[in-house]
Amino acid sequence: MAANAEAGAGAADAEAGRAVAATPRETPGEPTTDPDDATGPGEPSGIDAPTGTGGKPTRRQRIWRGAGRGIALLAVAITVMMIALAIGMRSNDAAIDDHLGTATATVLSVSPLRTGVEFVDATGATVRPQGGVLYPGLLSLGQQFVVEYSTQDPQIARVAGRTASVGTIMILLTLAVTYLVAAPLIWWCRRRSRLPLLPFRRDREPLVG
Repeated sequence: MAANAEAGAGAADAEAGRAVAATPRETPGEPTTDPDDATGPGEPSGIDAPTGTGGKPTRRQRIWRGAGRGIALLAVAITVMMIALAIGMRSNDAAIDDHLGTATATVLSVSPLRTGVEFVDATGATVRPQGGVLYPGLLSLGQQFVVEYSTQDPQIARVAGRTASVGTIMILLTLAVTYLVAAPLIWWCRRRSRLPLLPFRRDREPLVG
């Protein structure tokens, strides 16, 4: 009977040893992972997480950032074009003022981009400026008006009494509308992407704040 008791005690100790061996040991400094809290590859760990697995931006973040960059580049391009236009208008005004000639012109065509006119210069030649007349205002088809032109280059002509200051108003309005539309769109794309538009930081560094 004593032998049977000892055999039973040995079997119990063996079962206890197997149970301890099956229990996972926790390494100091290494947190345990709950299977219910695990996320799949590429899934953000939280709703407001700024980046994907490994700190890399997700595809959606890259799309929003690309949209913001595209809008910003378009605004910059419009700004450069308006600055170039302002410089060109000042240059044309200077050319006309330095060699001023006047004539009576007739409107031949009117379009959103160009107002075609015809006039006879001081030499008796008929001139039709390829770029149209500068600062046309509200000219109508067939209307006659006084034109000022450069005697050295009659292709440069403007409506008499109008200067680059008239065109400057149009340039300022265009820039104002551009920034009023672009600024909120860029802010929205920046907010949705939660990434800097310019690569001042590495993409794998999550944005804080």
